[in-house]
Amino acid sequence: MVSNTHTDEQDILHGLQPHTGLKKFTVDIYKGKIFPDWIGHSLYQNMTSVSLQYCWNCCVLPSLGQLPSLKSLSIKRFDQLTSIGKEFYKNEGRQHSSPIAPFPSLERLVFDDMSCWEEWSLPDSEAFPQLKSLQITACRMLQGDMVNQVLMRIVSSSSDVSKVRQLNIQDGERWSKKMRLDGDRLSISGFESVVECAFKARIIHHLNSLQEIYISWSESVVSLGGNCLPKSLQKLTIFRCHRIELLQQQQKYDLVDLQIYESCDSLTSLSLDAFPTLKNLQIKESSNLESVSTSEPPHASLQRLTIFNCSQLVSFPQEGLATPNLTHLDVSKCSKLEALPPGMNTLLPNLESLDIQGCPNICRWPEGGLPANLKELSVRECEEQVRGLSWLGNLDNLTHLTISGRGSGSIIKSYPEVGSLPHLPSLTTLEICWFKNLETLECNELLRLTSLQQLHISSFWKLENMAGEKLPPSLLLLRIRCCSLLEEHCKNKHQLIWPKISHIPTIKFVDF
Repeated sequence: MVSNTHTDEQDILHGLQPHTGLKKFTVDIYKGKIFPDWIGHSLYQNMTSVSLQYCWNCCVLPSLGQLPSLKSLSIKRFDQLTSIGKEFYKNEGRQHSSPIAPFPSLERLVFDDMSCWEEWSLPDSEAFPQLKSLQITACRMLQGDMVNQVLMRIVSSSSDVSKVRQLNIQDGERWSKKMRLDGDRLSISGFESVVECAFKARIIHHLNSLQEIYISWSESVVSLGGNCLPKSLQKLTIFRCHRIELLQQQQKYDLVDLQIYESCDSLTSLSLDAFPTLKNLQIKESSNLESVSTSEPPHASLQRLTIFNCSQLVSFPQEGLATPNLTHLDVSKCSKLEALPPGMNTLLPNLESLDIQGCPNICRWPEGGLPANLKELSVRECEEQVRGLSWLGNLDNLTHLTISGRGSGSIIKSYPEVGSLPHLPSLTTLEICWFKNLETLECNELLRLTSLQQLHISSFWKLENMAGEKLPPSLLLLRIRCCSLLEEHCKNKHQLIWPKISHIPTIKFVDF
């Protein structure tokens, strides 16, 4: 491969002669106002890559549009360039018997840090038929309406739009305007109106094999209905788009995965009826969400449900959440939530993992207890629930249990409380953490866990004693983290501590 690089050598650049062997051409720091004509000469038919950067005085891009083998083009820091027009696409030194599409082989096009660029004109013919990657970064003057037109032309002229599998639309800080289009993804950052344009059926419907859409940092007012999304769409992620709304009345979405983060402020109730094929639903920091409901039970598709930091969520439907194939339920930081879904033991027969965190107002647990097939349970920052565990019932299949007192004003000094542990014959891993006033670990209570193999205790700054006979003989690992007093006693083989743990093959200490 032949590569020519010229640094601050305007005269040398103008004096060069073209040759057919050149494949890669890079210019750094060019002070001229225009480039020599030979850069787009027909003799450069083998050139595959061009990079022009730090050309501060140039106000016109060279004619590169008819180079037949050009696959990668990068343009950076043309500080005087305000417009890209017809001269960019033509080649005066090349004759054709019939017109060809400008940039017939170009796959990657990058514009970076073009501070004055505000207009981009495309020729009448279909440009960039092979384009897979388009990136526009830090082009402060380029407006969204202009980008809409260019984006629409490029997408509609692509020779194989079926390659597009993802649509990633971002609207970030004004100083960071970015757009990237490749075979899998379209990302747009900093162009406010592009989000609206994409969902007015002008761009979206050209991407007829689209499987994923990612929208972020947009304050555009957009209403999303099932009929405005491609049938092929599998995943929709909305991140920090407060004014986007999901239409649910008489709407059906074919989504498999829906994730809403700090978005959709108008959303007060999410109906699962609108998403009959949904398998994964994540709602995080939705400030006005009060309920998740369904009126057409059972919802047979849903497998994972995560609700995080939704401060207005009060309760689940009174009739329960009929999702028979739900395997994972995570409800965290919902300070007003008063109860878990009723009838969990019958309506959620396949639930394997349940994570409850930071829901201090849960005052009642579902009648009939938790699902019998539950394998993993985590209860954190719910003081009433971590104080005593008898409410768990006998969970014969539970293998992992995490109990955390973090965030509570707990004054518990000894744990677990006598008689608080239910029958847990399959439990192999127990983690207890963040009881800030805990002083004593009750070994006799833990002896009831006959299958226990791993015990993790952490963040007990006052813990220094173990009461009772010893820890369970089945234990293979004791992991102690951020428990300085207990760690010191263990390392010194304190006479009140060491006999209770000396049978454990592996004892690990972690300081952070």
